[in-house]
Amino acid sequence: MGPLGTSQVPRDTEEYVSRIRLKETSEESETAMSIDILTGVPGSGKSRRLIETVNSALERGRSALTFACSDSPVLASRPSLRDHHRLACRVPGLQCPLDHFVSVAEAVRILGQTPPETLVAFEESQFFGDGMVRHWLDASARGLDIVVATPSAEQLEILHAHGCQETRFTVMCQKCAATEATKFVLSPDRDITISACDKCHAEMVAEARQEILDRLERQDPYPGEQAIYQPVEFQECSGWRVLRPDTDARVELMASVFGELGLPDQGPTGQATYLDVGSNTGYLCHRIRRLGFFVEGTDVVEGDIRVAKLLDSFFRRDHNTYVAADAYDYLRDTVDRLFDVTSAFSVLQWVMIQRSSEDGIACLEWLFAKTKRICFLEMGDSSEAHYKDRIGIDINRAWTENIMKEKGGFSEVRVFDAKEHSLKRDVFAGIRL
Repeated sequence: MGPLGTSQVPRDTEEYVSRIRLKETSEESETAMSIDILTGVPGSGKSRRLIETVNSALERGRSALTFACSDSPVLASRPSLRDHHRLACRVPGLQCPLDHFVSVAEAVRILGQTPPETLVAFEESQFFGDGMVRHWLDASARGLDIVVATPSAEQLEILHAHGCQETRFTVMCQKCAATEATKFVLSPDRDITISACDKCHAEMVAEARQEILDRLERQDPYPGEQAIYQPVEFQECSGWRVLRPDTDARVELMASVFGELGLPDQGPTGQATYLDVGSNTGYLCHRIRRLGFFVEGTDVVEGDIRVAKLLDSFFRRDHNTYVAADAYDYLRDTVDRLFDVTSAFSVLQWVMIQRSSEDGIACLEWLFAKTKRICFLEMGDSSEAHYKDRIGIDINRAWTENIMKEKGGFSEVRVFDAKEHSLKRDVFAGIRL
């Protein structure tokens, strides 16, 4: 046996031993509750066991339902779930139907109507939020068998408090293949996880840190100098020159607007979304993620996106999405993807310089159209020395405010004065109520 509340399953165990019974005794009756909890690092076999359990039930003619949370942008980006409604694992060909790819609210409704004796399995259950635990407990008390794969730490704590145990699956380190994996990272190169032992994980982190520092020192516009555009939270970078020292001030301004408008929403998963066009190395994305948003960042500089991915995978662990793309191409090609909050800070005037003012205005229109609640915008003023006579049109405070009013269809456009808010330039917020 492992720690209290945990049983450990060897990798080659075929018999499913994770059934845990929770007895609740009242003055009049005793109700048996069955909740099977599957935990372990990625690749250890949790999804495989869930799929095998569901398929076994279906083969025996038993009712079985599977759930995954559509509120999560992380899951919604997976075609196998979103489009094909299939649950799969690392065993080639092993899969089962995904019956309900639904919101938390819809999952609660369906679970409440599911009859006793049904097997109900929740894949990537952490995305359903802490509040789902009481619905699992209630359903189990009604005679349903519940399988919970990959609960969050908070969900697991609540389940432990109710006497439930977990089955922890193990796997060998994918780097050395000699020691049990204890940690994992999401690969910055592709959408897979790498499970590693403590020693190999430490080596991977050290290599990632050195690559980040090397790339930062080589990056434009000051290669060879210790200068970065956005802050990077490494001790080694504490004395470096930051080209946008007002980055934290922008976050504070944005957070004040979020608080006023009730964002991120207080749903079970904090599923509000944010897009940063011109994300650089992802510091703004990181800070907004910590406010409770699911985040996507895009930048034309592939080296900056590489740094953002490395920081996200090994240090920030935000699970943000970063895309290397030209702002014009990205906005044109993703016009149908909407976000609660969008931002573009001193980015789109460069589209005007490198393409045309008309293309820059098209980007603004696409950005506004992608915005469900708030669009934060900063534009370089054409009177500034490095923009003068290069943009093709006269951009100033009045121009930016007017185009947001004319093209954005916002309920309100606010102007935050640069000096008043300790910013480099004015920031504009288009708000939809």
